[in-house]
Amino acid sequence: MSAAFPIGVATTYNAPVGNACAATPLASTSPSGARPLFDSIVKAASSPSAGPARNLVRRRTPWLAACALLALSSCAQVPTTQPWPEPASQAAAGAPPATEPIARAEPAPASVQPAPVPQPGAAAQPAPLPPPKPPTIALILPAQTTPFARAAETVRQGFFAAQSVSGTGATIQLIEIEEGPAQLAAALKGARSRGADIAVGPLTRDAVNALGSGRVAAPLPLVTLNLPESDVGLAPHVLAFGVSIEQEARQIVAVALRELPMPPPVGAPPAAPRFMIVVGESPLARRMGNAFRDALREAGQAATLYPMRVTYDTLQALSDAIAAARLDAVFLALDARDAAAVRPRVPPAVKLYATSQVNLGGAEAALLAPELEGVNFVDMPWLLEPDHLAVIVHPKPEQALSGELQRLYALGIDAFRLAIEWAQGRRSFGLDGVTGALAVDRDRSARVERVPTLAVFRNGKVERRGLAR
Repeated sequence: MSAAFPIGVATTYNAPVGNACAATPLASTSPSGARPLFDSIVKAASSPSAGPARNLVRRRTPWLAACALLALSSCAQVPTTQPWPEPASQAAAGAPPATEPIARAEPAPASVQPAPVPQPGAAAQPAPLPPPKPPTIALILPAQTTPFARAAETVRQGFFAAQSVSGTGATIQLIEIEEGPAQLAAALKGARSRGADIAVGPLTRDAVNALGSGRVAAPLPLVTLNLPESDVGLAPHVLAFGVSIEQEARQIVAVALRELPMPPPVGAPPAAPRFMIVVGESPLARRMGNAFRDALREAGQAATLYPMRVTYDTLQALSDAIAAARLDAVFLALDARDAAAVRPRVPPAVKLYATSQVNLGGAEAALLAPELEGVNFVDMPWLLEPDHLAVIVHPKPEQALSGELQRLYALGIDAFRLAIEWAQGRRSFGLDGVTGALAVDRDRSARVERVPTLAVFRNGKVERRGLAR
């Protein structure tokens, strides 16, 4: 399915506008009618055969000449345009016409600026570029028959919401596919054959990994909706975008290392690990735990990995383990409810860090906030910053969504905005997105850098701390 949104059609009116009126000079007021009168008077005064009339003319010549000159000069001052109409009030009152003409200033002729003379060696100014053609975007999502149908529908809603307020006139072709590299390859080829300028998708990690490994080649510019495990096989016209839990784990580790005391200097006797990573049972929790460990290891820091299933007995054992260690921080690779159960077991002096999984969003987040006091985490402006400009201008979902689905809706919004920029051939740009501050530098990396918002649970509320740089 696809949706069409109306766009304005510019109309240009090219018919020339005619003059409203035209003024023609009258012959009786032309200076050319006064000149023969003056010439005839002078000729009569000088004619030898004028007889008695000649004397009369001679005696009157100075007076007649003066009259003729006055007439000549007066005629020369008569304007060639028609006089202003007499006011209606004066005409109605029968007022006599004015005995002296009213002098009116003629409008000054429009000044004509000479054309600039090109200087020798000066570069010619390029003509302004025409506005870009509205792009056609192929949106490739999992079909409604797949397990990812709900996620795909939420991304689609966010994508179309961004289109509705973009003013770009972009056309969206929705393509639904089943799982498998062959279906993805066919969808990309079909999008190109139907005239798409750019494609957005796929959504699942397996499909994106097929692009990253080179098993599927994109025949047109592409923005993905997930991050591949490796981007080695991505073509130069492919941009990898997604909301990755591993990316968030690395960012919160970087925040923690900036805030916590400096580690012992290199060469000092090895000390006990300063950090503990509490890992839940779910596959997502294990991915978070591994990402925390890898980010700390890359920074030269050791950490104790503590897998657990949240029960009363395991919580008590966790309390004992934390008390026996000298920890600077605990990283919670847990969802919100498990993190709320673990939080009371950690002493107040020990810092707590987590990913966006501890923020359920909406009313559920408010209920759990007191039990998560002091937990620092990262999340997107869409859930943390209602006064963010990009959040304000984009329509909200028509129905209430969980925090996880809200993030997918926001993913769709920013994916559309990235596609518009990428379709114009821009290889380096930034966006103040609803998923975070986005930066693209394709010559440096195929991945879109996303910097989320840093926040903390404090006094029963979520308090923003700024960007997690």
